[in-house]
Amino acid sequence: MIHDPQYIGWFCTYTPIEIIEAAGFIPYGIKEDSGAIHEDVYLGDSICPYVRICLGGALTGTYDFLYGVVISHSCECMRRLYDAWDYKQNEIAPQCLYFLDIPKKVDERSVAYFAMQLKNFKERLEQMSGAPCDEELPEVIREYNKTRLFFHKLFELMKSENPPLSGTHINALIQECMKSNRTIFNKKLGTILESLDNAEGYKGPRIMVYSAPGNPDVIAAIEEAGGVVVYNNSCSAYRFIGNPVDENGDPLFALARSYLEKTPCPRMLGTIAKTGLYNLKSIINDYRIDGVIYYSIKFCANLHLTAGIIKNEHDFGVPIKIIEGDISSEIDRREIYTFIKSLMTRKTTMTA
Repeated sequence: MIHDPQYIGWFCTYTPIEIIEAAGFIPYGIKEDSGAIHEDVYLGDSICPYVRICLGGALTGTYDFLYGVVISHSCECMRRLYDAWDYKQNEIAPQCLYFLDIPKKVDERSVAYFAMQLKNFKERLEQMSGAPCDEELPEVIREYNKTRLFFHKLFELMKSENPPLSGTHINALIQECMKSNRTIFNKKLGTILESLDNAEGYKGPRIMVYSAPGNPDVIAAIEEAGGVVVYNNSCSAYRFIGNPVDENGDPLFALARSYLEKTPCPRMLGTIAKTGLYNLKSIINDYRIDGVIYYSIKFCANLHLTAGIIKNEHDFGVPIKIIEGDISSEIDRREIYTFIKSLMTRKTTMTA
């Protein structure tokens, strides 16, 4: 049995972290810059900078407080992170390392396969904690569903003419959510929602950001330039929240289905990938988006391919700006400033 709080680090938002908490651990999302990208001398320069930041942080002790980590096979770069972490295991403090395979398509066979993977993951966590989590899991799922409900209420408020929260504020709440006790955090979200009735709204061109692991400076730069990020379509923001998990039936199957069927990231294939692209038009309409900033992480083949599809094969009716960078480097604020000002001019012209 574990007694002191023990953290399990996770990287990919396709990781059902409810299982981690049900086993008695605290899920700890690793999405920020470790400041040690150059300490990674094993993966090479031409690989996802997010992965290099994660490995560099592990090698320099940034994650020494973790009891273990789960690395999901969300892409080949994340697979290389697992290989490198395993190779240097004797130099990295978190000794419990788990590899979780995630399907790229959504059908009944893939859901069943993923549920089996989650069963193995659950059993491994139970071995580590010394306690079964079957009784705890349904209640944890209910608590996480409360979080999703609160966030979806916040997202609905972002559709209003003058949203009561900035994109920077929403992003900060999601980052906090990734590392917080869920019951305490839900109380905080509830309080925030109650306080927004008479909040003064934010004005400016309404922006959707599309990315994978996002660079928070992108949102800050947009809003410094006068825009408002009303929808952050990235795996470190809205895609992390996902949809409610079915609280009836087998919890592992419910988790498998919910996580695979949520708003897809560019790694996904088949019908779910096509649906995700088509749904962008609905998001743009519902949130009355004026422009899209597509932030493509360097060396991410999935993001680069999707950028071409979004830019050249779909007419979303709004300007799209594609920027390349990583989650730690400074961004070209002038480029974003120019885009936001052009949207202001466009909006004035269209309403004249």
